[in-house]
Amino acid sequence: MDSKKDPMEVLRQEVSDSKMLDCYFHQLVQEKGGISAEDIREFMTNYVMKHSDTETLVDELDLEHVRACSECGKPMYEGFCIEDGAEYYCSEDCLHKHLSEEEYNDLYDEGRGSSYWTSWLD
Repeated sequence: MDSKKDPMEVLRQEVSDSKMLDCYFHQLVQEKGGISAEDIREFMTNYVMKHSDTETLVDELDLEHVRACSECGKPMYEGFCIEDGAEYYCSEDCLHKHLSEEEYNDLYDEGRGSSYWTSWLD
């Protein structure tokens, strides 16, 4: 990937494009109350982004290109996938709070394991 994209912008675009956004927005309106349901996708995207954490958005909206870091919770479109998605880490700092370099290398198993670094945008 030549140019770095802002993970929050990637997350915002994924939320905006999600087929599940309407359903999730109406669920939030019922839970949070005090807001009228406008049929403006931009408004819905901003509201959902404001009232949701990344992990919930990824799960509820079945996003394709964004994951949530298991350590810091930040949105990520590239990083470490551990054990086929049991955990995700956005950086070596976050990864090494849970796994030593040796433990990760054992899981990576020279590319044959189910733990690896990847980009979900490709």
